[in-house]
Amino acid sequence: MNVEELLLGLDADQRAAVTVAASPLAIIAAAGSGKTTVLTRRIAYRIASDPDVEAQHVLALTFTNQAASELHRRLRRCGLRERVEAGTFHAVALRLLRQRAIDMGQRPPSVAADRFRLINEALRSAGSKADAAAVLNDLDWTRARRVSFADSAAAARRAGRRISLSATEFANVAAAYEAIKTRRGVVDFDDLLERCLHALTTDRQWASGIRWRFRHLFVDEAQDLNPLQYAFLEAIRDGRPDLCLVGDPRQAIFGFNGADPTIMDNVAQLYPGITITRLTRNYRCTPQIIHAARGVLQRSEQSDDSIAVPMDGAAVRVVSATDDINENVAVARLLREMVGPQQLWRSCAVLARTVAQLTAVHAALARAGVPANLQGRSGARRAFGAAVAEAYGCRTHTELGAWVETVTADPAANPTRARVAEAADRFIAQGTGLSFRAWVELHSPFDDLDNAEPDDAVDLLTFHGAKGREWQTVVIIGAEHGLVPHSSATTQAQRDEEARLLYVACTRAREQLVISWAALRNGRVSQPSALIADIGSDADADSVVVPSPMPRLPRPVVDPVYAALVAWRSAAAKAAQVSPTSICSDESLRAVAKARPTTIEEIVVVANLGPVSGARIAPRILSALTQAL
Repeated sequence: MNVEELLLGLDADQRAAVTVAASPLAIIAAAGSGKTTVLTRRIAYRIASDPDVEAQHVLALTFTNQAASELHRRLRRCGLRERVEAGTFHAVALRLLRQRAIDMGQRPPSVAADRFRLINEALRSAGSKADAAAVLNDLDWTRARRVSFADSAAAARRAGRRISLSATEFANVAAAYEAIKTRRGVVDFDDLLERCLHALTTDRQWASGIRWRFRHLFVDEAQDLNPLQYAFLEAIRDGRPDLCLVGDPRQAIFGFNGADPTIMDNVAQLYPGITITRLTRNYRCTPQIIHAARGVLQRSEQSDDSIAVPMDGAAVRVVSATDDINENVAVARLLREMVGPQQLWRSCAVLARTVAQLTAVHAALARAGVPANLQGRSGARRAFGAAVAEAYGCRTHTELGAWVETVTADPAANPTRARVAEAADRFIAQGTGLSFRAWVELHSPFDDLDNAEPDDAVDLLTFHGAKGREWQTVVIIGAEHGLVPHSSATTQAQRDEEARLLYVACTRAREQLVISWAALRNGRVSQPSALIADIGSDADADSVVVPSPMPRLPRPVVDPVYAALVAWRSAAAKAAQVSPTSICSDESLRAVAKARPTTIEEIVVVANLGPVSGARIAPRILSALTQAL
């Protein structure tokens, strides 16, 4: 790797975050500030510039398999040939425990394939008729917060949370759940962290080996750490300074899952002498969107120092509807208005606080002829989810093998279903002793499907589900008191998190942001959320007038040059057996189609390509562009 090339294209703050010789280090990265780029470049830079840092001794902890896969892909683009250890907390813990068991001649841990089956059995055993999903959520929160089952009710009250059972009932169900896991010889994901943490604190020799192996620690999205994950991280770190935390307290939105935002808020106290560097430039959102998002935080007495880099854009619109039904119909009209002739439907998203709202707007969009992916699940992802569910539903290896044979023998089998069957066949052949679900979590064989070419459809997602995503146009619906902030937020900490949640939703938009509310929802009078009171103050709020019936307008016309570049990319991806977006992003192709550069050097700049990917694909893009013109 060329050290100087790793710094190309970085602004002064990003460059400082990548190169600063400081440990421990916290990088506070605002939305759209290039967090993943900086994290990737810092790992690569340290390996390239410091002879004491080797890839095999790096551990990068993430919160999703997709994030870990993206980290690996970007490191390869930087020219790093050696593979670093990157994965979710649970996946890393499973790998460590599995190797430890093999080394000790013991049976590796087997992750439960169906937790609902276990919790339902525990509920029956304890004589409880409580909702299984609610009890599982309570169990996960209790363990994430490292609270004993006996103290869970009191801890929940202090946090403004309601446990679905009485303290005694909950303790009985939890005990039954643990007994059933022990009897079946299975564990769940939190068990992996707890067992690994126990081994790190009781097995001195093994812990020493793990700490020797992992000397350079990186944590992505550190604002989402919960106490159990933090304890696991600290047990590996063991007081050593070589730690880099990357995150944004303004985007701490998973308190309901047990995340503790005070870990990142109090990082200076937790790590005396830590260096804190800030990325404040937002390269995603227009100044108008940043101003609106900042206003949301300020209404809850929170601050935002991010600075918009893009040029001025359209004003943020706040629109009202007479009721929730008209609001859903109006969304379709708004989307048709805002989707330009060179835009695709998938450049737009509709975000809501609850899934129920999304289900209703999905039906309205379907009636209006606007394609939409509910919960952001494209046709390919839905097919994948169905196929994986079938495979997970097989209780034994024999049953799974029979399912694989059925799929393989079917000449008309969906390619995605065949892909899952192929992976299941590999799993059976390896004879790992794991469940198929645990094997998938460990090996991530389907991560490339996350980068498959998406459907051309509007994404419909909850605020939480939109985290980490971005679109050119975003419509936020249901911005009313009781939904935003949600009525379940009873403590100040929870209301603050609700404000951050709306902030995250707002900062998903690059160019256009519309926020709507309904005067009547589910037959009840509603009021606009106080969090949006300062938005749209420069212009009168719009009142949505819904035409009836909704006209079915023609689809937007896509730029033929851009379409030709997309076709070239699809063909190249098929030939290389990789996902199209791993070759080049939609944004890069759109920029090339618009600017129409004439040299390789211009393409590298316009498409924002790194040094390695630029040398590899810029000539091919130029060739495709020349043929398209």
